[in-house]
Order: sequence, then structure tokens, then C-alpha cells
Amino acid sequence: MRIRLPPLPRVPRRGSDRRRLEVGSRPGGGAPGSPYPSFDVAAEDKWAHDWDEKTRRLVLQRVHDVPPYRFFAPSEARLLEAICARLLPQDDRLPSERVPIAPWIDARLHEGRGDGYRYEDMPDDREAYRRGLAALDRTAVEVRHASFLELSDEQRDALLGEIAQGRVRVEAWEGLAVDRFVRRLMNDVISAYYAHPLAWAEIGFNGPSSPRGHMRLDLGRRDPWEAEESIPRSSVEIVRRAPGGSGGGDVPTH
Repeated sequence: MRIRLPPLPRVPRRGSDRRRLEVGSRPGGGAPGSPYPSFDVAAEDKWAHDWDEKTRRLVLQRVHDVPPYRFFAPSEARLLEAICARLLPQDDRLPSERVPIAPWIDARLHEGRGDGYRYEDMPDDREAYRRGLAALDRTAVEVRHASFLELSDEQRDALLGEIAQGRVRVEAWEGLAVDRFVRRLMNDVISAYYAHPLAWAEIGFNGPSSPRGHMRLDLGRRDPWEAEESIPRSSVEIVRRAPGGSGGGDVPTH
């Protein structure tokens, strides 16, 4: 017996350029090295059938309602922005198309959101961030004889790598597990980045699928509206953000 499925809901048409401005995304996420250069999260078919009105509203809020700094002091916010820019470089994007990261970390801390637990050798996330940022900047002064903001990009990368790999011993880190702080920071950076439609388009992620959902769930299969890889690359190559695929220094992301 053949079952007749109800037609997909019709959604008012919007010009593709207008939608891209609304969603803040170009095909491939505006990243020249994307393996999915033609994948567009603002495509009319996706906009109309993958996302219901509530989902579209939430996506647009993520793009346009970037929270103001309410937890970090201005000096801490500038330092965190500089650190995020090296942990996950976006130099291959126009400044207006870069995913904001630090404001979402600030929002999490301001609202007191966390994992619901903490390690015995770590303070709560709020104190950990304040102490961690201060310790990192103090490390720059003691090891590189300049504040972190005064260092070149290459010096920042090298210093972050040394800290992540436990190769620096500075008194400012006493009482704070450096490896756990680095993992907490990297988790926040990655989570904020990949919650944005630009990142979805770059890696070919279909994003929320409500109400349409997915039918072809087997490995190596995809629905017609999902991204199709045009430039075969390994997952390691995909997440490298620096021009030329050199990555963002020696900081581990695992």
C-alpha cells in the first residue's frame, strides 16, 4: 500500500541574498578551504523545510543577539578575545564574518551555567577563568617579557603551546590545574564556534532539522538536501583554520 505523505509546509519566499544577510552565512561559511564550498545553510529549500519558525528564530538569535560582556572586565575581555583568536584562528575570513567566541564564554559564566560538577583540584569555572587569564598573562610577562597582548601572533602561539603542554612553571598557576584549565577553555572555544551557522556551512553540518528530519542514516549515505563534499579532506585538515592549513600553533585540541 502506498502512503501519501502530506506536503511540506510552505514558507514565504525570501531572496537568497536577504536570507544570507539574516543568517550571516555565505556558501561554505565564507571559508576558502571548506570542503563544502557550495553548501548554504541559508538556501531556500533548507530555510523553508529544515527549520520551522521557532528554529529559524533561534538561529537568527544566535547570529544577531551576541551577548554583551557582563562577567569579564574590559581588560579580561580583550585578553580572552586575543587568546580565542589564536586557539581557533579565523584569519581566512573577513572580520565581519568571523564567529564571535569570547562573548558566549562570558555569557555562560555570567549566567552560572556549567557541567554540574568540578574537579577537586579546580575552583568553580568563574574563579578558574579569572585566575587562569591572570596567570596566562603573568606567564607571558615572565617568559616573554611582555604582556600577552603585546606579543606577536607567533609568540602567542608558542606561549599557548608551552602552557598547554605543561612546559612552563610560573608561580601564578599555583593552585590551578593548568591542563584542566586549558581543556575547559578549549571546550568552550570549540562549543561556541560550532554553535554558529558559519561553522555549520564550513564543515557541511546540516544544523537543526525540524520538522523535516533525516531518512538516510547509514554511513556514507546522505539525504539530497545535505552537504556534498566537493574537496575530499581529512577531518584534521578541515578544522585547521590558519591560511595554508598550518593550524593555530602547537595548542592541542583534543
